Amino acid sequence: MLDAGQLGCPGCAGPLRPHGYGRIRRVRSLGEAPVTVRPRRARCLSCAATHVLLPAGLVLRRADTAEVIGAALAAKARGDGHRTIAAQLDRPVSTVRRWLRRARRLVALTGRAARVPCRS
Repeated sequence: MLDAGQLGCPGCAGPLRPHGYGRIRRVRSLGEAPVTVRPRRARCLSCAATHVLLPAGLVLRRADTAEVIGAALAAKARGDGHRTIAAQLDRPVSTVRRWLRRARRLVALTGRAARVPCRS
């Protein structure tokens, strides 16, 4: 999609073109060994801004996938505490506490929780 010019700049909607790669990073997932990713970098032809394009399952500035963070939020919704969640996910207590605090702040800012489809 990037090579074909199908992605638009989030700032000005101009076309994005490949512009090298972002820094190599290791990302942790649920029950798997950490994965090394090298995200693409793109430059807008209109405003010259650069952007790092992350794969769908990754979260900006996080060493864990969205799946891991989502599992922590789901466990909190079930009533588990941050220490229990950290032990279940094998993550530092401070990391899990930070995820939960950020989610709580975002709910307070928006005034509503994100809608998550429930499966019966």
